[in-house]
Amino acid sequence: MEEEITINIVLLNHHASAPDVGGGGRHYELAKSLSEDGHNLTVMASSYDNWKQKYHFQEKIHKKKFNNNFEFLRFKTKPAYTGTLGRFFNYQDYKKQTAAYDQFQAKPDVVIASSVHPFAWIGGYKLSKKYNAKFIVEVRDLWPLSLYEDFSGLMRKLIFMYFESLEKKYYNLADAIITTAPFADEYMAEKYNTDRDKVFHIPHGIDLARFDKNKSLDDDILNNDLNNLLDTNFCVTYTGALSKSEGLPTFVKAAKHLRDIDNFKFVIVGGGGEKEKLENIIEAEELDNVVMIDKQPRDYIPLILKKSDILFCGLMDRKAFKYGISKNKFYDYMAAKKPIVFASNVRGSLITKAKAGITIEPHKPKKLAGAIRNLYQNIDTDGRQYAENGREYVEKYHTTEKIAADFLEAINYTLSK
Repeated sequence: MEEEITINIVLLNHHASAPDVGGGGRHYELAKSLSEDGHNLTVMASSYDNWKQKYHFQEKIHKKKFNNNFEFLRFKTKPAYTGTLGRFFNYQDYKKQTAAYDQFQAKPDVVIASSVHPFAWIGGYKLSKKYNAKFIVEVRDLWPLSLYEDFSGLMRKLIFMYFESLEKKYYNLADAIITTAPFADEYMAEKYNTDRDKVFHIPHGIDLARFDKNKSLDDDILNNDLNNLLDTNFCVTYTGALSKSEGLPTFVKAAKHLRDIDNFKFVIVGGGGEKEKLENIIEAEELDNVVMIDKQPRDYIPLILKKSDILFCGLMDRKAFKYGISKNKFYDYMAAKKPIVFASNVRGSLITKAKAGITIEPHKPKKLAGAIRNLYQNIDTDGRQYAENGREYVEKYHTTEKIAADFLEAINYTLSK
């Protein structure tokens, strides 16, 4: 029997998080899974939490061992920021500090740099050259295409010129490219003549064991008002960031078309920049069937989803969606075994592909209300089938173990070259 080879893997993700600070996510779960299989993993993140706008740790470099093979590094990147300019300088500092790091427990064989922002590619490439390691670019957002709607005119042109130059350079330098968007290889090939054979589509995944454990927590962890809301009403629920991209005004406006149903609530759980706008719509439309709940701890979300009846996800139109999307919320929702209504024009809707719910056009409140009403009326037939389909799909294609195996395939591809 062929002996397994231990691979020393470095992962760069500025915003990577872990359970010791109440987080988790793709790269923590990936590193945990691969390290438990005997590989050596180092995750390089910032200790600055841009959501809470504070440092988790004050050391220049904080080191945390999750097991003998898995070390999590947090760099105290500066400055602490609240605005775009500060964020840019913080990103630059991350690039500089990661590229200079030289205290690895084992010489890296592979460096994977993830584009939460593309400056990680620069730091990651410099590390790979220093150690003669293979270099993998991970593309989680198509920079700058994902920024298209945020700028216009000369500013858009300048931003695109700069970030497209980074794309062209690092797509070419990469030994392999991992992308969460299912059709991103088309973009890369069309725009930069990238070799599509070295592009691996690896979507987001979910730690089902952790999710199911949290789904089974005692109701008492939720406050009385939230428990009562979910227990005494038929609830169509959204959980997550209240950001512009999520299409939440459409969700709120749909509520006015369903006021005729008793004990029917639209529930929004989360925080973010759109909160005041949503509250203004609720007040202007006098919507007593919409309830907004402050952001809850991540580990509470599975229980909230379990106690809901229908789950909502939406996305505003973006040029980048031509190449598809992989969204963590999809997998949480499907794991919860609930029917989903997805309002988006994104190419290749996973909700449709998994037969986990209904996909409709975005920005159509009346149409959204009609889809929700239909699902409400057929919750024990169509609703149950959608729920079962979603859970089955996520178990088959989106577990942490499946995603880790896919990453290992991409890593082995680079090592064989």
